[in-house]
Amino acid sequence: MPVVFYICLLFLATWHPVSALAQPNDSAPNAASSSGKNPAPQPATSPAPFLSLREAIGTGLEKHPLIERARATLKSAAAETKQDQGRQYPWLEASVAGGTGSIRVLSSDGANIHATGDLGSSFLRGLRNRAELHQYGGGRGYALAGALPKHNQNMMTGGLLLNQLITDFGATAHHILASQATETATEKDILTNKALVILNVQQAYLTCLMQQRLVEIAAENLEKRALIQKQLQALTKHQLKSKLDLDLVTVQVKNAELALIKAQNDLSQAFAALNNAMGVEGPNRYELEKVSMATAPPPAMDQLVEEGLKNRPELLGEQHRLVATQELLQEVRAFNLGEISTVGTIGITKYGDVHDGGIPQDGVAPLWGFGVSARLPLFTGFKIQNQIVEAGHRKGETEQEIQNLANEVILQVIRASLNQTTAAEQIVLEQERVAFAREAVNLAQERYRLGLSAIVEVVRAATALFDAESRLAEAQYVYKKSQALVAYAAGQDYQKF
Repeated sequence: MPVVFYICLLFLATWHPVSALAQPNDSAPNAASSSGKNPAPQPATSPAPFLSLREAIGTGLEKHPLIERARATLKSAAAETKQDQGRQYPWLEASVAGGTGSIRVLSSDGANIHATGDLGSSFLRGLRNRAELHQYGGGRGYALAGALPKHNQNMMTGGLLLNQLITDFGATAHHILASQATETATEKDILTNKALVILNVQQAYLTCLMQQRLVEIAAENLEKRALIQKQLQALTKHQLKSKLDLDLVTVQVKNAELALIKAQNDLSQAFAALNNAMGVEGPNRYELEKVSMATAPPPAMDQLVEEGLKNRPELLGEQHRLVATQELLQEVRAFNLGEISTVGTIGITKYGDVHDGGIPQDGVAPLWGFGVSARLPLFTGFKIQNQIVEAGHRKGETEQEIQNLANEVILQVIRASLNQTTAAEQIVLEQERVAFAREAVNLAQERYRLGLSAIVEVVRAATALFDAESRLAEAQYVYKKSQALVAYAAGQDYQKF
């Protein structure tokens, strides 16, 4: 009788702590010390730097390559706009050329007066080349031409060239407006990349928080199973439980160790993804700011769609590109009206004729000239007509791109809103599942203690509780991610930073 009483007391004393399985926070010993082994690598003891969600977003907006590239593209577009505005201003250039023998100094683009006084052909040729002058950056000054039927000469000519567009009937003005609209669209590209960086940082940050919670759950699960293993070792030693039960629990402890190792590896990958989302090479772990897990119903679908169509920077940028195509269409239509331009030159030529007797006769002659040119295209091989057709199709292409993008925004808003609603409902279901799983663990432990069930029932109940807690954590952070997606789809978050 005393022996039976002693065994009963030993059973109760050793089994009582197993009920700690049903508690989410217990004070059981560390899993490694419980099992006598090192199941998983321990984290470094050095403190991790603190990183709030707002700080992470600010870092991404400051250093991410997508933002920097968009800013460089904007500066390039602004420089192109200023180049186009230069067509409205006069071009003033200085030029000098010299030659000897039968070579003559002429104006290479015709914008200047012929150095030998042949004003007619070369000067008018310069007026005809007025458009090319402005397109490529002004006149080419003086150059050398082939022999003429005159005596050999020594020549040195220098002067100034002035070219000014009077009117091209709106072609240049429309081109400048198109460049300005393209520049504004490029500004919207910065906002598009900004919104994308914000979303990626939010998703990566929430993934890190979720993985941290999964590591905690896995560590708690390992700790509880190691505690069961320890208690069963004592019971098996006194032949109160079978060796089969202990072996089964030992296998479950090993599975819990593997789950913890996997969770820690996923956490390390999540921190690497967070650094990538911020566009930096940061530390391999952070101390993160906790976020509220409270749920709230999303705004009305119609309101979200309206905000998305109004605020999404992609749509705003395409609308400005549509304006640019409209202005380019007006520009090519103005080509049919031609242009009026003026050109003037002033300079001096020093020359010396070499006659048959070999006695040079030197002299200096000033040169100047002014003229106005009007150009009207009569037939250009249907080039202008096809330019108009091309510009019209470009305009239509941009209109369809806007419509396609609007449809995509509407779809993104609907999906994000429905996912948020689904995630909120899933949280409620997972909370109920966790409560049922904890109750099942308590019941399985009691049945096993009374000898009414096998240890496998306790193991299954503990596994179900671990899965339920993991799914609850995932559902909570999926809900927070869906909130970020709703804000992105509606074009809300990029305006806050």
